[in-house]
Amino acid sequence: MTLKHTKGNLLDLAEAFEFDIVVQGCNCFNTMGGGIAREIAEKYPSAARVDRSTQYGDYNKLGNWTEFDTGRFKIINAYTQYNMSTGEDVFEYTAFQLILEKLEHAYPSSRIGFPYIGMGLAGGNKERIIAMLEDFAEKVSAQGGSVTLVRFE
Repeated sequence: MTLKHTKGNLLDLAEAFEFDIVVQGCNCFNTMGGGIAREIAEKYPSAARVDRSTQYGDYNKLGNWTEFDTGRFKIINAYTQYNMSTGEDVFEYTAFQLILEKLEHAYPSSRIGFPYIGMGLAGGNKERIIAMLEDFAEKVSAQGGSVTLVRFE
């Protein structure tokens, strides 16, 4: 299996130069109020500012991202859900697949770190999302990059 698994804090690992890219899931309403999104907004307010610079509630953000370069790594605000979390599955699998395909072309040889994207507050199907990440990791690995899924501890 090409997808790496580790435990820890995704941002701490990125700050320790473990990753070139950190990808987090966002909704289309410029709200970074829970989970790792809140931690990113607090630690890197410019990443939240970049998100807020997009049109509030724009459905067309799905499948796209904004990014902020911290100087050590880039934060990708990936628009993987339209609505804010409701306790039900609001994760947009088609949008996530498109983001993965775009990332593969934009950053093919990068070290990319993911939280348990879509599997927490967004209520997404863990098996389905991990399968998507495994396929993505295989493609990125073939180009010299790596993909790591970080379980928060």
